[in-house]
Amino acid sequence: MSQKSSRWVLLLILLLAAFLRLWRLGEMPPGLYHDEAYNGLDALSLLQGQTFPQFYEGWELYAAAAHGDAPPPSTRWPVFFEGNYGREPLHIYLMAASIWLLGNTPVAVRIVPAIAGILAVYTTYLAAAVLFPSRREQTASLDWLPLLAAFFVAIFFPSIHFSRFGLRVMLFLPISALAATCFWCGLSRREQGQRAWVWFTAAGIFIGLGLYTYAAARLFPLVFLLFALVWLWQEREGWRGIAGILLLIGGAALLVALPLLLFFARYPYFFVFRMAYVANKGKGTVADQPWLTWLLNVGRVLRGLVWQGETHLRHNLPARPFLDPIQAAFTILGLAQALRRLSRVGMFLLIWLLVMLLPSILSGDAPHFGRMAGAAPPLAVLAAWGVVWLHAQLPRRRLARLGAAAISLLLLGSATITFYDYFARYTHHPDLARDFYAPDWTLGQFAADFPAPAALYLSPAQAEMATIYFALGDRWPALRSFTGEGGAVPAGIPGQPALYLLRPEAATTLSQLQTLFPDGVVGSPQNGFLPFTLPATAPRWSPTQTAAPAAASFGGQIRLLAWSSTCHNNTLTVSLTWPAPTHPDKDYTAYVHLLDNAGNLLTQLDRPPAGYPTSNWQPHEIIHDAYTLPLPPNTPPGVEASVGSAAPAYLQTGFYYLPTLEPLGSPIRLAPHDSTPPPAP
Repeated sequence: MSQKSSRWVLLLILLLAAFLRLWRLGEMPPGLYHDEAYNGLDALSLLQGQTFPQFYEGWELYAAAAHGDAPPPSTRWPVFFEGNYGREPLHIYLMAASIWLLGNTPVAVRIVPAIAGILAVYTTYLAAAVLFPSRREQTASLDWLPLLAAFFVAIFFPSIHFSRFGLRVMLFLPISALAATCFWCGLSRREQGQRAWVWFTAAGIFIGLGLYTYAAARLFPLVFLLFALVWLWQEREGWRGIAGILLLIGGAALLVALPLLLFFARYPYFFVFRMAYVANKGKGTVADQPWLTWLLNVGRVLRGLVWQGETHLRHNLPARPFLDPIQAAFTILGLAQALRRLSRVGMFLLIWLLVMLLPSILSGDAPHFGRMAGAAPPLAVLAAWGVVWLHAQLPRRRLARLGAAAISLLLLGSATITFYDYFARYTHHPDLARDFYAPDWTLGQFAADFPAPAALYLSPAQAEMATIYFALGDRWPALRSFTGEGGAVPAGIPGQPALYLLRPEAATTLSQLQTLFPDGVVGSPQNGFLPFTLPATAPRWSPTQTAAPAAASFGGQIRLLAWSSTCHNNTLTVSLTWPAPTHPDKDYTAYVHLLDNAGNLLTQLDRPPAGYPTSNWQPHEIIHDAYTLPLPPNTPPGVEASVGSAAPAYLQTGFYYLPTLEPLGSPIRLAPHDSTPPPAP
């Protein structure tokens, strides 16, 4: 095949890869999964000039354990993003550029892995071309091998899916293929007596750069180390040259990766945290026996390649193998050739494949196709080798053409299977929208479209908020979560509207809001939530409440605006309305005490504002909460009818910081008042 024809075929393959990775990228998969959105949030923070580390969700309490007694210095340009169990930085920096261009959209999050997936097709072609260089004496079919390798990467189901998924794994593929390409270019020039140090240095640079992409890249240097050992075994007398090549590659890789390695040296917690987490989690984990888990995973991973793949819907069409039957057959033929010849090329491909399967083998939930994604380039080259070998076995003349046509139909059939499995079966799976947090994305977009300024609330609170936050864009800090269900209710800021986004399970909260705010408007049910809008002019407290004195303040951080009390079935319910003049600096505990006129405690209730801690309160925000106290048998008569200075008992309320019991200002005695409305906060 001529060089010109080869270029046209390669262009067609790249166009196919681009179509499979870019077509309806923002809609397939639907929604935006939490981990994708978390990457987007870090990219937004970069664009906004925020300092790191940043943690966006309350469950990330591991941060304290990670830093111990050495809190990290704030930085604008982190070499490692510590949130969400920790992530390598290159993908997020590139994503910041795409969000700057395209806004906070799913396309902006996914375009980086999509482009990386297209580049992986081209770089696999380059790697295959240098592994199997074109020579005059070789068969014509071998000229097709690099193109076939590129074609297979273009149509591998996992390579397509993880190119359309806003995670960082795909960024590793083109970098790893470039490292292999440069390494073999260096070997080729060395054998020809030419200077090769530039190519070996470039290989080291790409190996070091790979460490900034994905945790599985930490195993990638083993490919070159193990191959060097095999090479040394074959050429024992050339150990000095081999050692020199390794030192050159290792030195370049170390220099490039040095900032990240220094971070890990200071915080080794993050080097092992995610790896330890995934190694001990999953249905395949054997408790306290990691070696047995890994041994069993070898079979699971090999079956996952050709028979029964990953069942996690977010990563795969459940149980679909990594390779379809046609791809598997050609790959097995290629493996047979690599094992039969045991040439340097064959050994390199086998080592590359085995090392890139290790991240899944060492996982508790093997086979994990995301962690196996780095195996796509060597698998593609082996599959292409299988096609070329099969074609070479065909008898010449007429049967050769028929055989080539049959092989072409098989390749077309494989591409058709992949297209159907992904765009018909996978993207239309009934549970896919839920797994990719489509309801959260819809909710976030709804809140983003609500006119600013406004208070935004979600109930009940949930652990993972990244998808909603990213949909809100720059407004994400305005969204507050509260538990509801009879607990504390934030009422927003007087003079501004408030939007409440209520999950279906928040029926009690909706009744509570309607009781507190009769002027509120219930909107039409949406995908997974119900909106409740409080107009800017709506009152934020009940006119039946008793106004507190204007000076009723707790340390200047919290005021008491109004209160009321009712007795029922030997219980006393005290409703309190607080504005926050400023942002409280701690999570304070509130208390309501019932005392007799001699100051003796009759009953009490101490607890933080239920479901909405004071550290979440915003300046000028109003909060409602109710405290229900049991009335003891020795309660003086008359308390049920009136609580105050004229009664035989009175109420007292205040705040304190529980870890130290330090009070926040002085307690306030609740006394009856006339019907004058509470003063403005």
